[in-house]
Amino acid sequence: MEWWGYLLIGVGIIGLIFLVLILTQKINKANLAAQAEEEVNEKVTSSASNLATCFGGNENIKEIKTSGSRVTVILEDPSKVDKEAIFKELDSVMFMANKVVFVIGSKSEEFSRLLQENINKTNQE
Repeated sequence: MEWWGYLLIGVGIIGLIFLVLILTQKINKANLAAQAEEEVNEKVTSSASNLATCFGGNENIKEIKTSGSRVTVILEDPSKVDKEAIFKELDSVMFMANKVVFVIGSKSEEFSRLLQENINKTNQE
């Protein structure tokens, strides 16, 4: 076999190695994305559950609104809110007068629904 035949075999082997590396990298990225999505879902669910008791009772909540990536809890009396417990649970929160605003991201609708459900459940107990 001539030198160029060996060269073609070498190029083919290098091409296969690169193909395997690229496919492995894509699989790893997909696994990481799925893992990150699962962690976000768990955080949204646990946060909504843990925050249900931090607003001073259902009677202190006027309304829960969702707007884009934010969930706003409008309160009757902001002094009844356990700010420390809220900050322990989520760090992306702002307190403004009678509002508590959570910056959640793409899961804001789900967070809002779970928060309302957990608040209702807590008040029924």
